[in-house]
Formats: sequence, C-alpha cells, structure tokens
Amino acid sequence: MDEAAGRPPLEVFRFFDVAGRHQSFAKAARELGMTSGAVAHRVRTLEQYLGEQLFERQPQGVALSRRGQAFLVEVQHTLSALDNATERFRAGANAGALKLVAVEAFAELWLMPRLAAFRRAHPEIVIEFETDHHEVDPARRAFDVWIAFVAGVPRTVQSEVLFEETLVPVCSPGLLASKGRPVHPADLHGWPLLYDLAWEDYWAHWLACREAGAPDMSRASGYRLYSMMVQAALEGMGVALGHSLLIAPYLERGTLVALFEPPVAAPARYFLAIAPGSGEKPEARAFLDWLRAETRKSDAAG
Repeated sequence: MDEAAGRPPLEVFRFFDVAGRHQSFAKAARELGMTSGAVAHRVRTLEQYLGEQLFERQPQGVALSRRGQAFLVEVQHTLSALDNATERFRAGANAGALKLVAVEAFAELWLMPRLAAFRRAHPEIVIEFETDHHEVDPARRAFDVWIAFVAGVPRTVQSEVLFEETLVPVCSPGLLASKGRPVHPADLHGWPLLYDLAWEDYWAHWLACREAGAPDMSRASGYRLYSMMVQAALEGMGVALGHSLLIAPYLERGTLVALFEPPVAAPARYFLAIAPGSGEKPEARAFLDWLRAETRKSDAAG
C-alpha cells in the first residue's frame, strides 16, 4: 500500500484489470507470469482499500460482482488513457520509429530469423518491436503494424490475412523410437502432451477434429512461450501441437517428426493489421512491402 498517498500502487489496478477480463485468477496469472496466489493477494489489497468485494468467490473459481463489473469498466478506461498518453509521449521522442507488434510465437520463430534482411535493406529505419498475443486493439496499444494470430480483426482496422495456419502433433525422433509410432489419434491419450499456455484449448480442438475424444490436460505440460514448448519437444519431453508454419524448419531438418497427417485447420489465422494513418508512413510502407514479399516466398517454399 502507498502509505503516503493512502492508495494502492498502480500495479494492483492492472492485476484487477487482467483478472476481471479473464474472470479467473489462474488465467490472469498465466498472462502475467505470476502465481494465482499473487494475483489474488493484489485483488484483495484493492478490495480492502475500497471496502468492496469486487469478485464473488465460487467453488469453481471467481466471478465479478455487479459493482466489480462497473468498476472494471472505469479502471480499463483509465489504464487505456494512461497507456495512450505514455505511447504519445514516447512517439514524440522517436517519431520516425516503426512501431511493430507481433504475436510472440510468430515473432520468435518466423519473423526474427528474417528481420536482419529488412534492416540491411533499410538501415535508416528504427524499429520498436513488442509482442502481444491478444486481440488487435488500437485503444489498448499504439502500433503501426500488428501481426496477430486471431479469429478476426475489428472492421475499424485495415487488415489482411497473412497466413492460414494448421496444427499437427510433433515429437522428437528419440521419443518416437522409445514409444513406437501411434496408429490412431486417440493413441495420444497415453502420451505426455505439451502446449502453449496462450492456446491451451488447441489440443481439445485437434482431437475433436480427429474424433478422438477429449484430452486429459491434468498431466500435460504448459509453457509461457511457444519456443519453450518447441524446445521441450526437441528434448523428448512430450508431444507438442505444432503450428505448421512455425515448425516447418524442424520437420525439414528431421529434429521433429509429424505424427499424423493431414494437419487440422487452426481456430485462428495470422492477420496483418495496419493502424489508421500508418499506411502512409514511409517506414511502414517499406516494411509492409518487404513483409508481403517474404510471405510470398514462404508460401512458394511451402
């Protein structure tokens, strides 16, 4: 508690925002990289200061109270205004920078290995690169170009589909040799499963599309970063649900093996979103031209 001002620190309101958005301390903890206990503690701090219960504690989790829902709207509006003011201030200090946002998995495994070529072609362009796996929202984050893995983009934002994506189970050759190749998708129920915490329901999606029942995720291992999940698969720790675009190099090298073909269409696609007015910025136009050319090369190689 900020004893001098008598108010909770700003981070308490941000924790409440995330917990309220998910209506779950556990999911908020995964997004924030904290424990659910740490989230619950900060929410209790805010509730004690307000003298108001913001969440109703239930046997299966938590739900916002009526007053909590109203307060969440006010908090989100205030945090959004603060974030936008911060971005405007930073933009004034570096007005010519290309503000790039991308979903973490795509940023790490597809874009970063190629980005040096763009910098060599355009050394004059300064890049501010952040990652975000949420929906495209100009009110929440300032950007010029945003590559998102989502079901869709708001109509108010100019966008186009960059890549379709499919899902395929993959594992290391060593794990495959030790367990033997599974014959039916349902055989994976006896295997250790790996997943990205941002897409924890994708195993259920893949198995449902293969009519193989529901997964037992109580024994599955989740990872905050997609690259961590891939590394776990490379080390033989289990079967990962690979995004075909991102694991293609590993399949080509033979360090990962696809277990079932054909792949299943993912519930989301890679969208290229352009902020209003950014399409006219020279640095954004240069990046967009380069990115679309790289996309065509990748499609041709695939």
